[in-house]
Amino acid sequence: MKNNLSAVLIAHNEEGNIGRMIEGLLENYHDELLEIIVVSDSSTDRTSDIVRKWMARDNKVRLIEKGKPSGAGLALRAGFKNVSPKADYVLTMDSDFTENIKEVRSLIGAAEREGFDGAIGSRYMEGGKLVNYPLMKKIMNRGFHFIVKALFRIKQEDLTNNFKLYKAGIIRTLPWESDDFAINAETGIFPIVAGYNIAEVPVSWIQRGEGQGKSKFRLFKVGRSYIKVIGRAWALSRGKKTS
Repeated sequence: MKNNLSAVLIAHNEEGNIGRMIEGLLENYHDELLEIIVVSDSSTDRTSDIVRKWMARDNKVRLIEKGKPSGAGLALRAGFKNVSPKADYVLTMDSDFTENIKEVRSLIGAAEREGFDGAIGSRYMEGGKLVNYPLMKKIMNRGFHFIVKALFRIKQEDLTNNFKLYKAGIIRTLPWESDDFAINAETGIFPIVAGYNIAEVPVSWIQRGEGQGKSKFRLFKVGRSYIKVIGRAWALSRGKKTS
């Protein structure tokens, strides 16, 4: 992988993290990166200003300022639409994944192995790690995965983590529709049911620390959206147009 990786970071009020994310990615993967696209999702803090300072330092950094309505799915889809046509691979991450920067190397290695179209970072497979993960969130996550794995005969353990690296063709062609956090389920399920060969590598999930802001995920608010993803995935698996 050489100068052909587009990284898409979604950021809503991430002034405490975005600078470290950009710096870490550039420091560790400058040769691999074609661009870092930061989608500032209706941010009202200094997120956009910090990104602009990095743009002045490195022309691989790009900023998309997306206004309201805000939503993780809307932001990620905006990022997808702005991926350079020169990109062969696309990496997706949340902007508080500062502890995961070194683990991108595992995704790159898995994606480059013969026969794989991409790789998912898994918190639940052997070797993965969860630190201070909310119990109810874990119960709901495992319940959702139980249903999905049974319906689609999927072997991967963690489909909803926004830490994935795919061939750019996957990003450009699949029918992403969710506006909220359910987009993370789409990006996990859709490529697999569409027939792509997706690897899974162990990664960590560590609760935000002091100064890293607050999580925007609201479990029960997005529950219906995750159920709708199952319906769209079922239609996709049957070769039908999703709605």
